[in-house]
Formats: sequence, structure tokens, C-alpha cells
Amino acid sequence: MGKRSFRLGLMGLVATLGLVAAACAPMAPGGGVAPVNATFKATQITSNDSQDEVRDPLFGACIAIPNCNDEAYLIQVAFRVKIGQPGSAQAFVVTGDKINGLSEGETRALTGGQQAAVNFNGIQPLDVLDALNPSNKLEVFGTYTWAAEEDTINSLSGGANSVASIFTTALNGTLANASVPSDANGVVNLVLDALFDNFNTPFNLIVSNIPCLGLCDDVLGGSLHVGIGATGTLASVIDSVLATTTIPTINIPIVDIPPDIQGGGIYTLGSTKTFVQQYSGADGRHTYTLQGGPA
Repeated sequence: MGKRSFRLGLMGLVATLGLVAAACAPMAPGGGVAPVNATFKATQITSNDSQDEVRDPLFGACIAIPNCNDEAYLIQVAFRVKIGQPGSAQAFVVTGDKINGLSEGETRALTGGQQAAVNFNGIQPLDVLDALNPSNKLEVFGTYTWAAEEDTINSLSGGANSVASIFTTALNGTLANASVPSDANGVVNLVLDALFDNFNTPFNLIVSNIPCLGLCDDVLGGSLHVGIGATGTLASVIDSVLATTTIPTINIPIVDIPPDIQGGGIYTLGSTKTFVQQYSGADGRHTYTLQGGPA
């Protein structure tokens, strides 16, 4: 799905929410609800094509130099922002533990630090009436997830933290500092511009693998998973529309770090949502099962 189709899908979403809000307008706005926590984490990995292997050119067998298995892990660049609340944007990095000795074709359940769990604490979940109260701010949160494979030199943390800084600045300059437009299409464009347009220009980061002579950690690809702080009826309406909505592929020019976005998804606080995401690049392919929703 292209970016234009994605925009149109969300335009339909906002239009639907507008109808629900209009139906409830005569009623008094909600007074707010207690904050809740959300989490986004990986639960399973499959090595479809080993990134670390070197194959015999004649017979195709793996040559154990340095090995035939992957040491996979995830890096999550997490972000959150309240629409219309200046200075509310935050971003941080969570690096998962290594998944050692992952052989080609193997599937493993992930536990503990391997899940690279991102916790978003203190989100105020809004239902339809709550959203009508201007003192309540709808929160958008999410992760830019990188599928990585360890080599000799850990080279990715600097780039990930640089991207987190870019997210904070971009979201504070857009969503956090925005007045909600009266036109529904304007609301959609505001959100999309903040979350996606930065991926269409170079991040001006140093490609850290260049001076490493092939010894730096590799990134197979990235994905974007966005959470919306909605619950109850509001979450149900959003979830019904998002059932056919996907994150488009976005190629980031010039640089390898940060990686291209190869998909993703959107979820709410209504229930836990599962995503199956494949990352393909750097001569490897890994598939992760990811989960996002209320903690």
C-alpha cells in the first residue's frame, strides 16, 4: 500500500470518528479516566535465511567461517507524544538481548530481555466522550523497530539514539505544538506528516558500517508500529477501520542506518494486537511475531 492509500484509509477513520462524536455531542464530556500502561514486544523469531552464513559456491553448504548461525536482536526506537500539548514528545531506545546460535529454519519463542519490550507507562485512555473534552489529549506512541544481527563491533546504538533525538524534535515541532484543525482531513494530514514525512529525506547520519570492514552489526530492516491511546467504543471504531490498514513501505535514501521501513501496523488500547513482520536485507531474512496493546 502506498502513502496516498494510507492517507485515504485514515481519512475514512477520522470521518467515522466524527460521526460517533457528533452523535454524542449533546452529552456532557467525560471527566477523564485513570492512566494505564501499554507495551510493545517481540514474542517469536524465525530465521528464514541466515545473515551470518557464508555458503560454498559449488555445493551451497554453509561454511563455518565465522559460523552458520545468527546472533539476532532487536533495537526499538520508541516515541510518544500528546496531540496539542507542547513539549510532550519523548523518545528513547530499548535494545534487546541477543538470541544466540539461531540456525537457518529455526523458530524460537522469545523471553525476558530477548523480547526488547518497550513500556509506555501512564497513558490516559480516551473513549468517545473523553475525547470531546479539550482538556484531554489523545496520545500517540510507538516504535521504530530494527531487526539486527551481531558481528564483532556493536555499531548501531549511536545511530539509534540519533534517530530518537530526531523523533523528539520532529514531534514537538508538529503534533505536540499543533492546534487541532477543524477539518478532519487536516487532522489526518497533520498526523501523517509528523510520523512519515521525515522518512522521505536523509537522516544525515554517518553510515557506521563503512569503516568497519564488514565487522559491524548488520540491520536487516525496520518497521513502524503506532499505538493510539483509545479505549472502549472509540477503540472499537478505530480497530474496525484499521483491520484493512497497513503501514506502507518507505525507502530511506542514501543511508543504511536507519533502515528502510518494510511495514508495520497500528493498534489501540482496546486489546492486544499481534503482528507478523518479516525483515529482509543484509543477505538475511528474519520473521518476528510482535505484540502491542495494554500491558
